Amino acid sequence: MYEHMSKIPLLDHNSKVPLHKQAEEQLRELIKHPDFSKGEIFPKETELARHWGISRNTLRQAISILVSENLLERKKRIGTRVTQHRITTNLNNWMSFTREMEDMGLVFKNLIIKAHKIQATVDVAKALQIEEGERVVCLQRTRSTDENPMVYFESYFHPRTGISEHENFEKPLYELLDRDHNIVPVYSQEELRAIAATAKIAALLKIEKGQPLLERKRIVLDRARQPVEYNLGYYRNDWFTYSIEIKRSI
Repeated sequence: MYEHMSKIPLLDHNSKVPLHKQAEEQLRELIKHPDFSKGEIFPKETELARHWGISRNTLRQAISILVSENLLERKKRIGTRVTQHRITTNLNNWMSFTREMEDMGLVFKNLIIKAHKIQATVDVAKALQIEEGERVVCLQRTRSTDENPMVYFESYFHPRTGISEHENFEKPLYELLDRDHNIVPVYSQEELRAIAATAKIAALLKIEKGQPLLERKRIVLDRARQPVEYNLGYYRNDWFTYSIEIKRSI
């Protein structure tokens, strides 16, 4: 919560510029403040109106303009906050997450990265077409552009890839497969759905249990359509959205 109301410039009640326009410009400046860059709640309307010496209707007129421009959002019983700009990723083609984000000018880093061997569960075994209980490498990564987790991945690799838990997983994953293991990922079979965060995922992404997430299941195949990787991705829905272009058959 912003605690420095005294630092917000006052409006000029003697100016020819309408008060709602002055309030709008001050709100635009307030949006840029670091305190609100992560979607923190704005000062209450009553506090801003009192600070500027204007009616709440005048203030709401200014806020409504910024809401229409998708700069602010109002939530009932919560308040007004800066709209978080979601990262839009395209489902028409695919690549490693690192390369996908780099193409948009975003540099992600690993906040948590762990690799270990596990016994394949029923789902993992089915996706990789192996026996349940067979040992596979599991890679867990929490990633973000800053220190606040934005996405969590679990990757399971088919034993024939030769990947071990001691790899340098700081490299882009599919470059690692190509350069170090002579495996070229070519196809991706994907499922995308909305889920409620489990206690485990909520803790990793630092969100509330039950908060909506985007779950992306991906089975990566090589040229021979043999499974290489089974990947589960959990994306914070306040940061990510997905788009797809579909051509109509004529």
